This record gives sequence, structure tokens and C-alpha cells, in this order.
Amino acid sequence: MIKLGQTDDGRLVVASNQPLPSKIKRVEYYREQKIFTFAFEDEEDEDILMPLEVSDEVSEIIKGSPDVIIVATTNEGEDPSKYLSPLVQIGV
Repeated sequence: MIKLGQTDDGRLVVASNQPLPSKIKRVEYYREQKIFTFAFEDEEDEDILMPLEVSDEVSEIIKGSPDVIIVATTNEGEDPSKYLSPLVQIGV
């Protein structure tokens, strides 16, 4: 499951309770369709399309965020991985 959130300084947070195939190289946000794609650093891993359309309210939060904080579950018993990823916004 993937959840979206926002920090106090307005940055977008993407949290996953499932391990990701590799570290996310960038997050692409398609403004007109209001959907995300995750591009991974390991080129062998396929990009993942986030399977939901965000609301207009969340879309405005995304448009104001220069990057994305990623928090993802790792192996059981380990702390979640946390890092900053660029947010590429596509469309008007």
C-alpha cells in the first residue's frame, strides 16, 4: 500500500508498507492525469505506475513540492529506508 503525506515545510511524502525493488531515482507526476510513476535507480527494475488518481487538493500540494521524501519498508526487523528523490512534473 502506498500513502501520500506532507511535511510541515510542504514537501510531499510517499510511504510504502512494501519493499521497493530498488531505490527510486525520480518520481514523475503527470499533472493532467494526476498520476505518479516511480523510476528506479536499477535500470533492470521496471517503472511502477501508482495505481490511483490523486484528488485536486492533493494535486495542489504536489505542484508546490520540489522533491519527494520516500519512506519504504525494508526487510523484516530493519528500519524503513528514507531518502529524498527529485519530483519531475510533466504537463501544465
